[in-house]
Amino acid sequence: MPFPRKRSRVVALAAVVATASLALAACSSSGSTPSASSSSSASGGTYQLGLAAPAGNIDPVTSSDYNAMFIVGLASAGLVIESNTGTLEPQLATSWKPSADGLSWTVQLRKGAEFSDGKAVTPADVVSSFDAIIGPKSQSPAASAFTGVLKSVAAGSGNDVVFTLDQKYDDFPYLLTGANTDILPAGTADAKWIDNPVGAGQFVLKKYTAGQGVTYVKNPHYWDASEVKLTGIDVKFYSDTQSQLLAFQSGEVDQINQSPAVTSALAKGSYTAFTQGYEKFDGLTFNTTKAPFDDVKVRQAVAWALDRKALIKTSYGNDAKLGNDFATFPDYAVQPSGLTQRSLDAKKVASLLGGKTVSFTITTYTTEQPLAEQIQQQLNAVKGFDVKLDV
Repeated sequence: MPFPRKRSRVVALAAVVATASLALAACSSSGSTPSASSSSSASGGTYQLGLAAPAGNIDPVTSSDYNAMFIVGLASAGLVIESNTGTLEPQLATSWKPSADGLSWTVQLRKGAEFSDGKAVTPADVVSSFDAIIGPKSQSPAASAFTGVLKSVAAGSGNDVVFTLDQKYDDFPYLLTGANTDILPAGTADAKWIDNPVGAGQFVLKKYTAGQGVTYVKNPHYWDASEVKLTGIDVKFYSDTQSQLLAFQSGEVDQINQSPAVTSALAKGSYTAFTQGYEKFDGLTFNTTKAPFDDVKVRQAVAWALDRKALIKTSYGNDAKLGNDFATFPDYAVQPSGLTQRSLDAKKVASLLGGKTVSFTITTYTTEQPLAEQIQQQLNAVKGFDVKLDV
């Protein structure tokens, strides 16, 4: 589906092993802030953010919920990030280079990089963080990105970390920018991270109150702390968009995600709109090991049964880019070519399904419910589908 836009880092949701993903569009997540005179971030201070409460546990390695990853991301950092132009920029790593045969990459860590508790970021921390992703007992959504690509991770000489690959992969460093790849101290109990949230990000998570919000302060140990102008961030949880809108209008929060409902309710000139690059994929993820999605024709039929332009107009207020079932942001430097854009075609659906009816349930989070409902309605409007929704 769509990919909303980046805030401080890329958040691309990865599918689990043995799944296929149907990317319907690239959504540009725009935000709105009050005019400069009322925004607390104009000259430092504490920024007020509104967010939906995360669904499930806040685990840096296994969380796939956007709100949970956002909470982790403010207090954490990875080795590299991808810029809005698709280039790689250093974070906890300062360089990365392949071996002569392309079967390994050596990543050099930033000298002096520290976690929020003042301890140095070491190769052992990187090894531990990636072992949690690619290990045999991994439950991380990020594991699928490295399956068949990354064989092992080991400390090299000095401040180096060596990533050994299963096969040559020229774009390997881009995989290091994905979700769930933040570097944590070795020995971190990931499932209990929220109780002792040590990270190497721009902010320190000082207080988390379930159902209420999160308090952050600037991290003095952050490698680029001089460029962080805010003294802190207060995140408040809201149950729905309307609650966030009221909080934005009253000045309780400084920012809100843009949507048709939000823009229509705000007076022109009372806010500043901005975009910061693509942030995530929205789409359907299929379990290809079980019926009905072990049949490629069924997957193709779903792809041809959706009116993606209508989804973008209704669910994103046209603030999105059309997807075509490949997990690549529109601003990536390398793009697939020669692909036919899929769109609603009932005749193709009928031909692919051959007269049978396909039944399945879409499982989603509350925050994605409106979009999921529209997808359900579109599929059920095409002969051959019986789709239910589980929120």
